[in-house]
Amino acid sequence: MGSLKITSARVVNLETTLDAVPVETPAGPVQWAIVTIDYTLAGLAPTVAIRVPMAWEPDQSPEQRNAAALRSARQLIDHACKAFGTTSDEPAEGPAKDEVAKAIESALPPSLEGLTQELGLAAPAKTGRPRNKS
Repeated sequence: MGSLKITSARVVNLETTLDAVPVETPAGPVQWAIVTIDYTLAGLAPTVAIRVPMAWEPDQSPEQRNAAALRSARQLIDHACKAFGTTSDEPAEGPAKDEVAKAIESALPPSLEGLTQELGLAAPAKTGRPRNKS
């Protein structure tokens, strides 16, 4: 019997759902978010959903809140993997990482371009000026 290659899964949907009202906590006001990632893999439909708290920032736009939810989800997932010794300090590389970065970028508005770089899912863009070769 063959084994599933989880790294060959393709992201087919990425959704962030935010609670409408922040709640007061000892750490200050918090807004809860659920980040859901749907995949396809060998005819299967795996889904990852994670509920994360975010510091309430009343002046944030919906796009900024969605980006904050994605960052929080990434941080909690990374923390869990490190806590159980299942990952190195280096971010994943290769086609699976590229697919996640593409899916996230395609789901976000232009104002959040580069979010995948901030999350560590894509390499930084080379936007600097060329060096003078004198």
